Formats: sequence, C-alpha cells, structure tokens
Amino acid sequence: MTSVPKPIRRVVIAGGGTAGWMVAAGLSKCLGKHYDIRLVESEEIGTVGVGEATIPTLHLMHQILDLDEREFIQATQATFKLGISFENWRDVGQNYFHSFGKTGKGHWTAGFHHFWLEGRKRGLASDYGDYCLELRAGLDKRFALLPDNGISYAYHFDATLYGQYLRRFSENLGVQRIEGKIAKVHTDAASGDITGLQLDGGALIEGDFFIDCTGMRALLIGETLGVPYESWSHWLPCDSALAVQTTRVGEPVPYTRAIAHPWGWQWRIPLQHRVGNGVVFSSKHISDDEAKAALLANIEGEVLRQPRVIKFTPGQREQVWKKNCVAIGLASGFLEPIESTSIHLIQKGLTRLIELFPTDGVRQSDIDEYNRQSQEAIEIVRDFIILHYHVNNRTDSTFWRDCREMDVPPLLKHRIQHFRDTARIMLSQGELFAENSWVQVMMGQGIVPASHHPITRNMDDRSLAEFLGDIRKDVARTLMKLPKHQQFIDQFCPAPKIEAAMAKPAAGPELCINPNARLETVQLSNGAAVYVIDDFAQDPDALVAFAQAQAGQFQAPAGHPYPGPQLALPDGVAGPLGAFFDQHLRPRLGAGPGVGMFGRFSRVVQDAATLDPRQRICHRDDSAIEPGEVISASVLYLFKDEQLGGTVFFRSLMSDVETRQFMRDSNMLNGSAFSDKYGIAPGYMTESNRYFEVIGRVPAKWNRAIFYSGSIFHTGDINWPAAKAGYQTGMGRLTINAFFKSRQPA
Repeated sequence: MTSVPKPIRRVVIAGGGTAGWMVAAGLSKCLGKHYDIRLVESEEIGTVGVGEATIPTLHLMHQILDLDEREFIQATQATFKLGISFENWRDVGQNYFHSFGKTGKGHWTAGFHHFWLEGRKRGLASDYGDYCLELRAGLDKRFALLPDNGISYAYHFDATLYGQYLRRFSENLGVQRIEGKIAKVHTDAASGDITGLQLDGGALIEGDFFIDCTGMRALLIGETLGVPYESWSHWLPCDSALAVQTTRVGEPVPYTRAIAHPWGWQWRIPLQHRVGNGVVFSSKHISDDEAKAALLANIEGEVLRQPRVIKFTPGQREQVWKKNCVAIGLASGFLEPIESTSIHLIQKGLTRLIELFPTDGVRQSDIDEYNRQSQEAIEIVRDFIILHYHVNNRTDSTFWRDCREMDVPPLLKHRIQHFRDTARIMLSQGELFAENSWVQVMMGQGIVPASHHPITRNMDDRSLAEFLGDIRKDVARTLMKLPKHQQFIDQFCPAPKIEAAMAKPAAGPELCINPNARLETVQLSNGAAVYVIDDFAQDPDALVAFAQAQAGQFQAPAGHPYPGPQLALPDGVAGPLGAFFDQHLRPRLGAGPGVGMFGRFSRVVQDAATLDPRQRICHRDDSAIEPGEVISASVLYLFKDEQLGGTVFFRSLMSDVETRQFMRDSNMLNGSAFSDKYGIAPGYMTESNRYFEVIGRVPAKWNRAIFYSGSIFHTGDINWPAAKAGYQTGMGRLTINAFFKSRQPA
C-alpha cells in the first residue's frame, strides 16, 4: 500500500528576482484564494538581472495576470521588440534579422519559403525579408499596435523594475514577503521532503510545497535534494558574461542587437531610460579583463555602472521537480540569452506547475510528467541556440571553427541536413520556435537548400509573380502607415523620467565653496547627526540666476514623488559638490567608497490638497540603492524667505514589519484608500503623528547646506497654508538636492 499524499496548504517560494516574483504573481492570481503563499528573499543577495529582452509568449503571462499593458510598460521603462539583428554571425560583415511573426503566406503542404525559393530560382522574388512586416518595420524603426494582432511583438524592459512591479502586484493579492537569508533547509528524515527554511535570524518558515528560485546556487533542488546538473558546455562553449548599463544615445530601435565577436557575442538592448549592454564569451578564448575591454570599446553612451562578471555552466537539472520541490528559473538550468528565452522558460515552468499543481498532495505521476515536459521543451530551445553557433562560415578564430566542427545533438543534426536537402522544417506540436524562426536562422546562417517542395511549380510565372508581389505590396503599404518607434512610445506609453536619465544642462556656473565655511553638527534625538554649513557657496546668487535662466527647462517627471519641477545639475556644480562630500562628509556619515552621485535643482509648487499618499508622509532616500550600498544626501537652501521651511527628521513609531507595510501601502493605495486605512489626509507632513515622531528640525537659511544619511526618515518642512504664495512666486523654495551613493564601509 502507498501512503496517502499530504494536502498542500502552504507554498513557500525561496528567492525573489524575476523568477520568484513571476511565480508569486502567477500563483497568487490563479490559486491564491486556496493557498498561503510566502516568498523569502534577502535585500543583501543581488540578482543576476541581465535579462531584459523577451519574446511574444510573454503576452500570455500578462493575459493570465490581467495586466494593463500601458501601466506595465511605464513601470518597467519598456520599449518594443520585433526581433533580433544578428551581426557577423554567418561571417564577418554579414548580417541577418530573425523577426517575430510570419513571413508571407504558406500552403498546407509547404511553408512560404518554398514559394520564395521557387521565385528566386525564376528571378521573381526580392529579399526574403520584404515579405515580413515585423522585419521591415524593425529595420525601419517603426512600430504600432495593430488590430487583430496584426503585428507580433515583445518587449525590452528593466528586469529589476519588472521584479518590483510584480512584487507590488503579488503583495496586493496577499503574497507575504519575508526578509532574510536562508541559513538552513530542513527536511523530513523519513520522506526526505523539505519541511521548512530557517533564516539567519532564527525564524523558521514552514511549508508543504517549495519552489526553488534561488538562482544558480539552487539551494533547495541542488544543495539540499542533491539533484545533479547536466552540463551542455560541449555544445554551448560560452561560460561567462559581462553586463553594463549606459545612458541612451539616440532613439531606441525596436529590436535587440546580437553582435558576434571572435570569442562570443555582444548584446545591445535599448530601454526608455538607458541601454543594456553585455558580452557572452568563452573563458577559454578570452580573459575576463580582455572581454571587459572589448565590451567597453564597443558601447555607446556614458557607463552608469561598471561591468560585472557572471560565470555560468549551460545545462539543466536532471530533474526540476523532486519530492515537494520544483525549481524554476536559473535554479533549474541555464541557457544563454541569445534568443531571449530565459524569461519564457520561467513563465513556462510556472504555467506548467499551475496545470499540474498538486492540490491534494504530491504524486509521482505529476512529478514525472512535469519533468518530461520540462526536458523536452528546454532541449528544443537548446538545439535552436546551438544552431546559431554550429552553422557558420567564419574562419577568423578558433572559437568559430570549433563550433562549426563540433558534433551536435541528433535531432538538430537531422533538422539541419533535412533543411539543407529539402528546405523542410518538421516540428512537433507545442515547440516554442515556429517554422519561420528556424527558416530565418538556417538561411541567415548560410544554408541554401538544394531543393524545395514541388507544389510551387504548379504556379506559372505570372501567378507566382502576382502572389509574391501582392504580399510584398501589403507589407510595404502597412509599413508606411506605421509611426516611428519613438513617436509611438511618446504618444502611447512614455515612462516617467528617472533621475539617472535626466539630461544635464549644456553649461552652467561653477560652484565655488567657501573655504572658510564652518561645519557644525546638529544632533538628532535618536543619536544620528546632521551636518550644517552656513555661507556654503561663495556666489549663491549665480546659482539662483542660472536656475532662473533655465526656468523653462525644469520638469516634473510623471510618477516622481517630489512635489515640484526639477533640473539636473550642470557638471560645474555637481563636480565640486561631490568632491566636497568626499573630502569632508564621507567618513562622518559612515559611507565607504563612492559608487556615484546625482544632483538637481528642485522647487516645491504642488498644492497640499492634491498630494498623493507618498507625498503626504516622510521618506528615506534608499529606493535606488543595491545590496551592500548606502546613500547620503544634501540640501542647499537657495531662498531668503525662511518661512518656506527647512528639513524635518523623523523616526518610525512602528515595528520594522509595520513600517515596511506602511511604506508599501503609500505606493500601492490610492489617496482615499490610504486615508481610510491610516487616517492621513492630504497635506505636507511636518509634525509627529501616530506613526512617526519628529526627532529634529533644521530651519532654512539663505545659502545653508545640510548633509545627512539618506536612511533617516525626513521631509521638507513645508508650511503650505501660511506661505502658499511664496512657494508659487518666482523660484519660490529653490534648493539643490544631491544624493551620494556609496558602498558600505568594510
């Protein structure tokens, strides 16, 4: 007799990032009414986070979640993607485009490419891409949403912002996020099932079913349950990657660029606020330092963050579901991002789990079926990626020659030869990449079929020419109606401008800091210090005059919580301010080596009655920092009417858990819902309330600068009712706000 399976009631997701929060979002949307879903992650553990390009299957995920497309795009700084431009892959200087959607119109006996091959043979066909709207639109930088799914597209987006977006979505549906590092995984001695995750703080998170989203470490499926990892390095020789972000240069193109090099390849992915760049390479053919130099020599724009090396082994867990644990994302395996399949594989792992969810307990038949489907799906994707490397005409490096000469999996070997002989692509039901994808890559990599289907010979020259010509004309007519990609984004879904992407003024005054200014300490009641410097700038009037001259350039970025317009600092102001911080404030504020800074002119102009929940409360400046980083801040008051207010500092009267929930609600709830829950009406917060207590106040004074830790709750001391006219007249409450990001001291 077999034991009765234990019913599932508590689901624990180990790890956040894109994988963890996609799983949390999908499970909570589909099954959240029936299960207690908790996600454990630590802010101290970074994510790989380089996957920014997707494929059209993501639409299914968003339909399941019932997401608003415009909201999603704006929240993730997304652009649109119509395919991938492969440059130098077939040979140096030879490029092709792998587009989404279909090319031409086929027959039940043979795909369109057979008719195109016949047309080329008779001199009646133009370039293969002329018959594909997505390809032509991509190369011409055009895009629009068309009726009846008339254009097939995906997205480029910021993976970190996507994870945050899905986190807000999931928590709104009841998913509980638990902060902490997993110190130990507990298992049942008799069954071997996982029973709980013990955190470094001592808490034990128990569950009935566990999902491993711990990345390449595979803490549950690999380290705890001992499932072996099958390496595919003999087919996929690249084992390293470097990622770097740069500022935008020019308008974003609606496609991913994949640029081959003698030792691997480089990606370039345009977002609304920046560009994602990186290289995937073989450490046997180039060193990390050489790869970094090559990457930095082949990018455009200003580097926003130094490249970091990611080591990996392409392959798959021999089982991705064992006992009461399923691995999804990098914990289950890794395929390099050449065809943007990483997020799709997360999505597929999730939807497969929902289909086979062990409602009344884990059964081996579900495990076997899940593992069988997972293996088949990833092996087909693996073969498609190997195709890009194996079929090439490059002779310039050992890397490409070795790829061409290697043995490949039997099914891929058959498909290549079958296409080479007959132009046929025979696919199994449910495969990710359709016939048109295989055709574009096969021909793009240099395969010219020896023959094609004889049904194409049933058409005489006139009929074939009309058939091909009508398709080409339809594509051309539709293409001319499409707006430019950037124009469509501007009209349909412009994302809020974020601070790192704000354009700096072309020129401005030099900030000369008073060498005789004295630094004084203001002690807050919680023991923290604020550093105050009066008579800070030698010529503050020049700073005000510059701001007045640039008044038309101030902007209030959509979605930004600051209650007024802003203007990024010119280099002549930002540079000396950063240098002064490094020399005088960095050690005092407990900041380690610098990572970067950002500064802006700011004005408060928003009526107190219109403030959203984020603007009604105090805040910290730590939203943009990475694990292991700290942030410090400064304010320089450039107004003489002192009743416009300085800065007030607070401490929370709530527990850490309650504080996090309070701040989360301020981001998620609308104004009336926030007021109903917390009793906080619209208005600027300047005094203690039941949630926060004032711990100090620095009055405003002309040409006074203050420096403080961004981890302290604070807000502007805005006296709106009494001084409303002062805020809205001239430059009003003009300040320079600066933020200094640093590593935590060793």
